[in-house]
Amino acid sequence: MAQNSVYNIEYFEPAAPSRASTAPKIQKNNNKKPNLELVKPPRVSAAELKAQAKAANKRVLRILAFSSLILFFLGLVIYSTLELDEINREISKVDKEMKIAQSETVRLNMELDSLISIDKVENYAANTLGMVKVQDYQVVYVDLSTSDRVLMAGGKETEPATVINSNNG
Repeated sequence: MAQNSVYNIEYFEPAAPSRASTAPKIQKNNNKKPNLELVKPPRVSAAELKAQAKAANKRVLRILAFSSLILFFLGLVIYSTLELDEINREISKVDKEMKIAQSETVRLNMELDSLISIDKVENYAANTLGMVKVQDYQVVYVDLSTSDRVLMAGGKETEPATVINSNNG
């Protein structure tokens, strides 16, 4: 081949087989044309077409049912997330109201303690109601260490156990 200074085509030509190669050289036969035949699809009867259409419709219905089921569950997840968020907001609101009520309870208890101290009660009882403290001579002690007895009509005395038994019998 002639060498051109701009294009060296020898680089693109197939390399000459070396003699060390033991594989036989395969020659291409360009004279033979491949046997190509036009294959016509077999004729399909009307019953087969209906069966294929039914099968295709069943596949479409299954896909639609599965897709609608997935959309339904996705909707449920979104709805439950929204409901959970709303409940959390309500809990937060009630929690704030509870803290306010607890602080109000503490304030009112402190106010009550300040209003009803023992000194104020004693002062109110003595000055407004005219009450006085109990003196020692006003205290009466009851001795319950002796046994009990029951006095019945007619002056009869009996033990309580016999009275209980006579009433039960």
